[in-house]
This record gives sequence, C-alpha cells and structure tokens, in this order.
Amino acid sequence: MSDRRLLRAERSKLGIVDLTTILRKEGAWDMLPYEKRKELYDMLPANKPGEAPHNPDVNPLKTSLRSYIEEELRVFQDDLKFGKEGCKWREEAMMAGVERKEGKYDEWKESEREKEFGGVQRAGSVGNENAKNGGGEKDA
Repeated sequence: MSDRRLLRAERSKLGIVDLTTILRKEGAWDMLPYEKRKELYDMLPANKPGEAPHNPDVNPLKTSLRSYIEEELRVFQDDLKFGKEGCKWREEAMMAGVERKEGKYDEWKESEREKEFGGVQRAGSVGNENAKNGGGEKDA
C-alpha cells in the first residue's frame, strides 16, 4: 500500500491500529529527523505561561500534550474510516464551502430553522421586519 493510500483510504490499517501505543514505543519519536520533530511540535498548541518550551528531543506523548494528541489521533482515524481523508470527499467539502459562501443553502437553512424553532428568526434576517417593535405592532 502506498503512503498516499495509507493516509487516505477508508480501509487503511491506520484506521484500526492503536496509533498512540505505536507512537509511544521507545525510539518511535527518535526515528524522525530533528527538523521533522520540530515541525510537528510547531503544529501543537503553544505553551502555557510558566511551562518549559517544547523540546523536540522529548516524545510529545510523554508530555502534558498527550491527551490533546490522543484526541487528534482519534479524530484522524474516525475521519479516515468514514472516508473524509479521501480526495473525492475533500473536493466535495471544499465545493460545499464555496457554495455555502455564495448563499446556495440559505433558503434551506431558513426552512430548517423554522421547522426547529417554530419560525423564530434572528434580528436582521429576512421576514423579521417587526423585530424592533417586539414583533407585534407596526409603526404608525
């Protein structure tokens, strides 16, 4: 299986193995070049005031960042299992974002809001002309 397929295929073994156990093994972190370790640390949340700076020589799974990293690994594995790492899904997600920005789903969103909240609308939304008067009376 190619690296690309390993990172994107729904049936990739990366979706089912316990990545935290593998990555916590002695020497797993040290196998990475120093620059790659530094780059990976740079992706993690910044240190809190008073904490020691990140040390690329220390496996982050052996630091206070462990729970954060484990959660992100779970999210990655779920996304992988559900096809969200595949090219097709990513392209569709990007297109949906563009269409949403263009207002393609505004009517649907308003319809869903009415179903869910019984027609309650936010100030400034279409059809909410009486909001400034408490919704009942019109200006005389």
